[in-house]
Amino acid sequence: MAGTPATVSADALPTVQTDGVVWSMVTVGNTVYATGSFATATPPGGGAGTPRGNLLAFDIRTGELIPGFDHTLNGQGRTVVASPDGSRIYVGGDFTTVDGVARGHVAAFDVATGALLSGFAPTLNRPVYSIADTGSTVYVGGNFTVAGGQTRTRLAAFSSATGAVTSWAPTANNTVRGIVVDPTGTRVVLAGQFDQVNGITAYSIASVDTAGGDARSQPWGSTTTATRPVPGP
Repeated sequence: MAGTPATVSADALPTVQTDGVVWSMVTVGNTVYATGSFATATPPGGGAGTPRGNLLAFDIRTGELIPGFDHTLNGQGRTVVASPDGSRIYVGGDFTTVDGVARGHVAAFDVATGALLSGFAPTLNRPVYSIADTGSTVYVGGNFTVAGGQTRTRLAAFSSATGAVTSWAPTANNTVRGIVVDPTGTRVVLAGQFDQVNGITAYSIASVDTAGGDARSQPWGSTTTATRPVPGP
């Protein structure tokens, strides 16, 4: 129709392609990190696939795979986030090793070198689906019951410097799939398939204190309320 701007294109995608599913991406500078369930990455425009085990990086300007970031997760990655200063990325998921090195469902990588970080290696007994980093503390949510050797019910926090589990220990009665820290650093907002947090009714969205993990009672400034858990695979 005359006068209607073009909004959809059938042009070839100028970026790396995978042979599976990408669940999460994050950008640091000109680099995009992607994780999911895939075994190969194909160059823009097609061609022979390059082995990549559920994790890859590509240049956002060219779409080309970054060869220096080559790691293998032995299970699918579910989430990838960057630290506030952009110096590292965190990946969570179903995996228990990275390049054959034990990593219990969460791992950290140095952005400058691309290396797996040895100083951050906490272990959880089941998958991690969500991560938030404040620079000093890494909050994770998922479907686990043990974190760092301590009982933690689908929510846990670790020191970003040492990977040691902290005393923060709220509980959710079903899977946590989203987690963010508010700008003031005083609360963590959760999303998932739960209907209780710390034994308090909370349908799919909740807010807990960063200090002790107690459920927050402050008004949200909204009258919208979720009425059932968020579905998910």
